[in-house]
Amino acid sequence: MERYTGAFEEAVDGARQQERHYQLLSALQSLVKELPSSFQQRLSYTTLSDLALALLDGTVFEIVQGLLEIQHLTEKSLYNQRLRLQNEHRVLRQALRQKHQEAQQACRPHNLPVLQAAQQRELEAVEHRIREEQRAMDQKIVLELDRKVADQQSTLEKAGVAGFYVTTNPQQPFCTPGADAADEPVGAHQEATAEGPPGGEDSHVTRWGLCQLPAARHG
Repeated sequence: MERYTGAFEEAVDGARQQERHYQLLSALQSLVKELPSSFQQRLSYTTLSDLALALLDGTVFEIVQGLLEIQHLTEKSLYNQRLRLQNEHRVLRQALRQKHQEAQQACRPHNLPVLQAAQQRELEAVEHRIREEQRAMDQKIVLELDRKVADQQSTLEKAGVAGFYVTTNPQQPFCTPGADAADEPVGAHQEATAEGPPGGEDSHVTRWGLCQLPAARHG
């Protein structure tokens, strides 16, 4: 009797797992329909089915949550570093402006043109230094974000999540196979900017992070 009971429970569990798999697969398919057709073509039924299987026991959701927490801490740290640098530059500009004003006030009129020319050269040198420091900071940010993305991709690949592997190709936001030949060195596809946050609205920096893991709920 116990044998039959055990077999029945296994059959029920199997049916529940199959139903859960179907629900996740349906959710994934719905999400894919919202993507551009070029991305839809990369996400085959097999890939979506394998991804749904990986989501069944909830382990992947826990992994993703951990990765997101690390990502948010990284983003906050990098943002604060860049903000501190901008504040330092602001103070530097203010101090230089004050220094120049005081020097001009104390300068004799016939020496003023020479002084102003020297101050202009000093100002240009400082602005060049600021641009270089901003560019270096932006490059550092991009490289750090690229490394974090690679860590996320590697972790999810090792967890057996379908479609995930390490790539630096910005044209593969969903980490689907098939673009290895086009991969670039980490950070090579980024352009740092000297003003404002690194990258633009469509840049890798503003959309970095976990490759769009479907938002199907677990439970």
